[in-house]
Amino acid sequence: MNDNTTMNLRTFLTLEQLKRDFSWQSVMAGLVAVIVGYAGPTVLVFQVAESAHLSNAQIISWLWAYSIAAGLTTIVASLWYRMPLITAWSTPGIAFLMTAMVGVPLSEAIGAFVLSNVLVTLIGAFGLLQKLVRWIPLPVASALNGGILVAFALGVISSLQQQPLLVGGMILAFFLVRRFSPRWAVAAVLAAGTALCLLLDQLDLAALSVSMASPVLTLPTFTWHATINIAIPLTVLVLTGQYLPGFAVLKTAGYEPPVDKVVTLCGTGSILVAPFGCHNINPSSMIAAIVAGPEAHPDKTRRYVAAVCAGVIYLVFGTFASTFVSLFASLPREAVAALAGLALLSAIASSFDAAFANSKGSLAPLVVFVIAASGITVLGVGAAFWAIVSGIVVCHVLERKAR
Repeated sequence: MNDNTTMNLRTFLTLEQLKRDFSWQSVMAGLVAVIVGYAGPTVLVFQVAESAHLSNAQIISWLWAYSIAAGLTTIVASLWYRMPLITAWSTPGIAFLMTAMVGVPLSEAIGAFVLSNVLVTLIGAFGLLQKLVRWIPLPVASALNGGILVAFALGVISSLQQQPLLVGGMILAFFLVRRFSPRWAVAAVLAAGTALCLLLDQLDLAALSVSMASPVLTLPTFTWHATINIAIPLTVLVLTGQYLPGFAVLKTAGYEPPVDKVVTLCGTGSILVAPFGCHNINPSSMIAAIVAGPEAHPDKTRRYVAAVCAGVIYLVFGTFASTFVSLFASLPREAVAALAGLALLSAIASSFDAAFANSKGSLAPLVVFVIAASGITVLGVGAAFWAIVSGIVVCHVLERKAR
């Protein structure tokens, strides 16, 4: 039997396995996962776009690149390892970019995206993830995440002052739905915000359209400024804030993911789509439980199909990314800011819990949080980098004897 025949036979067996394992329950789980994954982080892109002065075409390209990369890596990883390995973009990374990309040309930011993912790929290829985690403990990484995200929560308050009826209704919808179904809370905020905008005549219906996405290629340029201010913090955020929690969710569900191989796959996929605007693709920690839990399928060995279905839906969403851009463009600025802040409340709470509940008297998490939240710039270097450096110094040098 020649190599081509063997390859075709493997493909045929994979398709047969998929047919046996397929269920509509898995399809619904995959659909829910993608909707939940889109509802919150997507709106953050518009916050970044506003601060970085990106065009609609560049926003569409970013969403297209994210969706296509997440779809393909999810399908490949889930089929190859027969487990629900669903990927997504780095939510802390998007939040960080809202301030990090201010005044930075897009080509330089994309160069930083490429460098960040080259570092991630090398860390996966050489099995360095666990060694890196020893240098950046979970409380320090969580404090960095919380310091970056807290500005979005404060944005909800300022939006409430400007649009009390609209934003107040969105907040009410969030907490009411969250009481019964936390995973649908953010989607409910989007629905409530859209409905209230219609009632208050604040929805720009002329901006709504259905069309296919056209990716925009931007060649990267590499600078030390973008490397220090964007690439290094992005790498720390994605490894500690996304990869580790994502793998933890899978292990809790009873799987043993091939950590280094998945890190390498996601890093490589992210390098390929970075010139189209996407920063980091990584195993999801937010929606992994949906496709890895019993609601995807009672049989644990068949839940990978839910992730594969999610991957296919990702590809469809990416194809029509311009439709999502037109939806968010039709909403008033206060509604978008409120949606972003409410979508991140759970992540902020989790970051605070991980940073301070088990800090054992260490001041390193507090130092990191204060610096990251301050938004300071010293010697042209942003707050995220100084927060990382300060956390490592306090943890490993100043408090070493105390520990």
